[in-house]
Amino acid sequence: MSNRSHSGGPTDRDRAAPSTDEVARDFPLSADTAEDLRSVADRIDDLAGSLSIGPARHHARRAAMAARTAADGEASLVARRVALGEIVTELRTAADDAAATRTQYELLECLYEDALPVTREASGAIYG
Repeated sequence: MSNRSHSGGPTDRDRAAPSTDEVARDFPLSADTAEDLRSVADRIDDLAGSLSIGPARHHARRAAMAARTAADGEASLVARRVALGEIVTELRTAADDAAATRTQYELLECLYEDALPVTREASGAIYG
């Protein structure tokens, strides 16, 4: 332990941290990536519409909403980062809940062929 006084020196609390809104502007998505995310959201919504009301539909709708949040340039950086993970998690959960149906196959196809590539592309911009 040191006997030095900390008075007079800056502390972590004294330093201004950027707000999440300010930081989000520093990590913009390209127009193509944002459009791809919206397209994935639309495809997921279409698939969710073919599901009976229940957990699978709920998770598919959450995945679509997450894709739209990730594409939203006005969303905070934290919200966009969380949304990227939710797209994959919710879509996978929807597929698990739609077990042994044609829609399960379509949800997994959407996950692997559409959602994962676009989330990887968006991650490069959002995580800098």
